[in-house]
Amino acid sequence: MHKVMIVDDNMTNLIMAKKALEDLYEIIPVSSGKIALEFLQEMPEPPDVVLLDIDMPDVNGFFVISQMKNVPKLAGIPVVFLTAQEDITTEIEGYSLGAIDYIRKPFTATLLRKRVDIHIKFVESQKQNERVNEKLQKLLSEKIHNIVELEYAIVEMFTSLMSNRSYIISEHSNRVERYMSVFLDSLIESRQFAIDEKDAEILKFASKMHDIGKICLSDRCLADMGDLSIQEKEFNNAHTVLGAEAVKRVMSVVSDNKFLNYAYNMCRSHHERWDGKGYPDKLMTTNIPIEARILSIVNSYDIFRTTNDGSEPLTHNEAIKRIRFWSGTHYDPELVDAFLNIEKQIAMIRFDKP
Repeated sequence: MHKVMIVDDNMTNLIMAKKALEDLYEIIPVSSGKIALEFLQEMPEPPDVVLLDIDMPDVNGFFVISQMKNVPKLAGIPVVFLTAQEDITTEIEGYSLGAIDYIRKPFTATLLRKRVDIHIKFVESQKQNERVNEKLQKLLSEKIHNIVELEYAIVEMFTSLMSNRSYIISEHSNRVERYMSVFLDSLIESRQFAIDEKDAEILKFASKMHDIGKICLSDRCLADMGDLSIQEKEFNNAHTVLGAEAVKRVMSVVSDNKFLNYAYNMCRSHHERWDGKGYPDKLMTTNIPIEARILSIVNSYDIFRTTNDGSEPLTHNEAIKRIRFWSGTHYDPELVDAFLNIEKQIAMIRFDKP
């Protein structure tokens, strides 16, 4: 049964309103605004509607409704003012404070029932909508969960293929994901860049796919990055396009998916340069997607520290020095500054040796 609280310091009005409604609703009669606020705060389940007198000796109805609106569990309760006042100023003030209706005194039992019925039906309709929304939200959450599981499955499938093709590239992808995670967390904390926290989680595991195009490379390209012919270097550079095209084919089936969009941009653009001298599209500055600009730095850091394109691997300090030196040419200078701020955290990351 729906609950209606009636607040009126006039006992005659209180009894009349109670008798008019008690056959239909559970009535909570209260004789003052102060007591009403105490009851409302303590009740485990607040009433569905509050009928509230305006003129009361301790605290008036305007004070009561203003206090209710400041308490989250009470703010949504419909308040209907009961008043003998007829001036338009009082009515406007009541509506401005959040009242949904006015009932003039003296009222008839029939009118009171009809007006309360209308608001109770509206309350019930709202509750029904909330129940429907909860069900829809549950279904949506389940769908999102299934999509995320599929995204992880796609990443694991590609990383498994990369591992079978080249253990070096597979481990590189795992390390890049760790570096991306630390870097993205710091970028979100700084709020300097427009990166959503939910998107960051997608970016972290999508970054593992940035080198999937290398599955198509020859054994020589994979094994000896420091001694390649011009043709081999060109084919090696094509791994960005090959990986992006593989993701694009999936995107043609699954439309408007953030994970795939990010994976595509990172595959294609992680070797673009801030000065426009990168590949494959020679994009410049902020025309390079921000996820690719972020990845470019951590990808280079790991290469410097491990294979270094066939040269002797650099120490952490040497790698940081090179990244700083290439700021504004290879890399987004603002992102480089942000990376340098966490270089000690990056240096502390450890990986299990195979």
